Amino acid sequence: MAGIGTKEIAKPTIDTSSPYYLHPSDHPGLIFVTHPLSESGDNYFTWRRGFLNALHSKNKAGFVDGTIEKPDDASSDFQAWIQCNAVVLAWLTNALAKELQGNATHAETTREVWKDLEERFTQGIAPRVYELKRAIVLLQQEKASVASYYGKLKSVWGELQGLNPTPICKCGCTCGAAKKMQIMREEEKVFDFLMGLDEAYTTVRSQILSIDPLPNIGRAYAIAAQEEKQRSIAASRTPTIEAAALLTKKSDSQMRWNGSGRRNQFPPCPHCGKTNHSQEYCFKVIGYPSDWRKPGKGNSSRADHKQTNSSNAAFTAKMDG
Repeated sequence: MAGIGTKEIAKPTIDTSSPYYLHPSDHPGLIFVTHPLSESGDNYFTWRRGFLNALHSKNKAGFVDGTIEKPDDASSDFQAWIQCNAVVLAWLTNALAKELQGNATHAETTREVWKDLEERFTQGIAPRVYELKRAIVLLQQEKASVASYYGKLKSVWGELQGLNPTPICKCGCTCGAAKKMQIMREEEKVFDFLMGLDEAYTTVRSQILSIDPLPNIGRAYAIAAQEEKQRSIAASRTPTIEAAALLTKKSDSQMRWNGSGRRNQFPPCPHCGKTNHSQEYCFKVIGYPSDWRKPGKGNSSRADHKQTNSSNAAFTAKMDG
């Protein structure tokens, strides 16, 4: 509690868009990557991209790439820089294998550790670029889903972009060379994607290549994915069609010819053995109608005909319902 005649000194507020701003959740124990940088550095490029993306989301990438330099001791930003540098250094240390954490522990700045890692693991990136380009050429869909195949390609493209980024024009020229370079890279991705598609997508491949100008990779993927969806819908309908055909065949097999050459609609009734009705409509099971007259010896065929007509009428009404 402030004494009488004194004023509390308010802490200076930091704009949330400033790289010196730390959210209450930005504590030193945060883990940014699933797999830490290994001692051998064989996952360096993938690790580097993931860690940088995390720093960009926190607006702290400048502490590792050198764009946010340490201010003078007298600067109003000095204490804020010290605090942020310590937090980012802790994040970087957490992202390293235990064998690599020693150097980070004794470093004064995050930039110092970052440069050391670059010098150690980025010497001669040509072999890795070759591996990635070869992986793109050899990558095939192999009956996987279009989304799965496309995801694998995007992963390789992303790492390759990190190693060999598209040049950025800074001279202010108006020739449009930078834009043309970007279009060329997009076209390369479309060709990579089409080359690895299964032969079942030959028509789709021809369709995409016939579009002028060539669509970007996002549009090419959408066309292939739509074709895959239509194939899936068509395949799901096939069993229904086959089942309907089988049912029709079974119904036809139940249509028998009687001795007089007239076609009956029912197999022999299991109850009475006659072929002019089913058991469901057998008079001996459900009872005789009120106007029924027991036939004599000479009227049996007429009675059978009446039984048939009654059964057919009931069967037709049931089918129509």
